[in-house]
Order: sequence, then structure tokens, then C-alpha cells
Amino acid sequence: MSRKTVTDKAERLKKNYRVILVGPGQALVIGDHDTYDVIKLSFRWSCNCPWGKHRGRWSECSHVVAVRQAQVDPHSQAPVARLAGLLQELKQMKESA
Repeated sequence: MSRKTVTDKAERLKKNYRVILVGPGQALVIGDHDTYDVIKLSFRWSCNCPWGKHRGRWSECSHVVAVRQAQVDPHSQAPVARLAGLLQELKQMKESA
């Protein structure tokens, strides 16, 4: 996969709110074929997709690039953050009942 293709796919994933920043150095990416774990190990990012497992040492997969883009663009997280807030409120309501 060319660098341009990786960047284009990463931008599409981010624009479609398919990157979920779980915490510092940890994210989930809903890819075209599966959901992938992206984590930061020291100074490098790692993804458990087939590309990341076999070629991740040489170049980053689109999932890692999408996570990097989402970290720079906080607006890409707005719907996910709102959903997380609603789920937390629902959980608290159930616990109080």
C-alpha cells in the first residue's frame, strides 16, 4: 500500500468517527474489516491489524496514522465523547436505582 493510500484511508477513518481515543497512548479503530487496538509502546505506535503485525516495523498502517490525526483534531472525537458521556450517565442512573 502506498503512503498516499495509507494517508487517504486514515483520513477517511478519522472523518467517519471510526477512531476512539481510549486513553493516553491507547485507541480503538473501527477498520473496514475489523476493530483494531492501537497502542503506543515507548516512542512507537503498534497496531494488531495484519499490516501492523507483519510490516509495522517498516511503515505505519492506516489505523496508526488515523489515531495520530485524531489526536491533533479533537473535533473528530465529539460524537464518541458524547456517547461515552451518555453511557456513563446511564450507568450511574442504574446504580442509583
